[in-house]
Order: sequence, then C-alpha cells, then structure tokens
Amino acid sequence: MIRKASASDIPSILALVAANPETLLPRSEQEYLELIDTTWVAEIGGQVVGSCVLEIYSPKIAELRSFVVHDQFRDRGVGKELAMAAVEEGERRGIREILVVTSSPDYFEKLGFGDCLHEKYALFWKGKKRA
Repeated sequence: MIRKASASDIPSILALVAANPETLLPRSEQEYLELIDTTWVAEIGGQVVGSCVLEIYSPKIAELRSFVVHDQFRDRGVGKELAMAAVEEGERRGIREILVVTSSPDYFEKLGFGDCLHEKYALFWKGKKRA
C-alpha cells in the first residue's frame, strides 16, 4: 500500500535511508518533518518498506529524492508505485519538470524520466579546493 507519510513514519524512513549509505544522502528528522506533505511510504504487513519525497523547488521544478525500497521488497513494483505517487502529485500541482539524481538511470528511464532539452549531465559545484 502506498500512502502519504506521517510524522510517526520518520524513524522507519530514516532507518531505510541509513541502510543505503552508498546511494542515499542522509537527511535529518527535521528535513522530513518539513517535507512530510510530499513524502510517501510503501507499507506491507504494517512495515514501512519504501519511501520517497517530492521536494518542490518552485512552480516549475521539483525533485524526486530520498527514494528507497527495502532490498527484500525490490522487483515487486513498490518503487514504481512510490515514484508514480510523487509524479502524480507534481502533475496535480502543475509542476513542469520533475528531476531525479540517481545512480540507477536505467530504472528511472523505464518509468518515463529522461533528459531535458537534450541535457546529458547534472553538474555540481564542488566548492573551493582546500589545501
């Protein structure tokens, strides 16, 4: 079952994210509280087994982030349902572009994500190099 997250889900979400440090940036409980209205969880047998957040930056763009499914529940369509819940919310709000930063581009391309305006890379400022 996919549903909107509640504050009581945050410890489970944090545990899922913490179990995937190689692919997910850690987020604080406060960050999840601030984004709870655009956070979804997948629940099976009373257990939170997946989560994602739609972080809205402006009326034009949002990011699907903190996307995670417990490894025992992957390949069952849970991730697709989570992603589609977030995308549908973005569409309902009239957001023009929803991006995802991922180490699994093939997965998201199968869900309908692709490049925008023929862009191929997202580049990030690394900051000043320190000696």
